[in-house]
Amino acid sequence: MTKYDINKEKRKSIPLSVSESLTFFFIPFRFFGFIKFKTNDFNESEVNRFKEYGFDLKIKQAKELILFGKLFYLGLILVIIYIIK
Repeated sequence: MTKYDINKEKRKSIPLSVSESLTFFFIPFRFFGFIKFKTNDFNESEVNRFKEYGFDLKIKQAKELILFGKLFYLGLILVIIYIIK
């Protein structure tokens, strides 16, 4: 087994870093850039990069964190609506 193959296998089990996790959790949606309202989707490009390089565990964790982030914002909106009424 070559060094390339060993590193390729290691990649499959490396978890997300803290900064990557926070990005996927707090920015689960697309957002607009300031240059001519161009749509930026950092999370989608990161997931595509993970797929390209074979980061299987990172793909799974990223998808979970995006879901949890969306649920967090939904819950936050519901709490704010409840407080306002």
